[in-house]
Amino acid sequence: MNDFQAAIPFPIKWAVNPNKYNDDGKNPVQLRLFIPTESVVAFAQYLMDMADDQSKAKTSKIWDYANNQEKEITGFYINAKGKNGNDGTFGNINPAKIKASAESAF
Repeated sequence: MNDFQAAIPFPIKWAVNPNKYNDDGKNPVQLRLFIPTESVVAFAQYLMDMADDQSKAKTSKIWDYANNQEKEITGFYINAKGKNGNDGTFGNINPAKIKASAESAF
């Protein structure tokens, strides 16, 4: 039995393709996300639910532009499966719904 409950009405489409705006050669590829209008609010709620439940938080290094150096911070990974195709690498993000603490109390 599949108990999967999607957090958003329609999946987010992602693709990694050559960056046509790469004038200086520093960024040869780009990541594009297409978020359906119907999924924007639900995806924002999904992110807020993750922030409320720190049990899946991880640490990672990001670039701190203000100090021009790497900095280790806490955050969340959003994982997705993908495929290689003629037009680049692509896939969908379809996260599972997070049960809010108020929901699980009932």
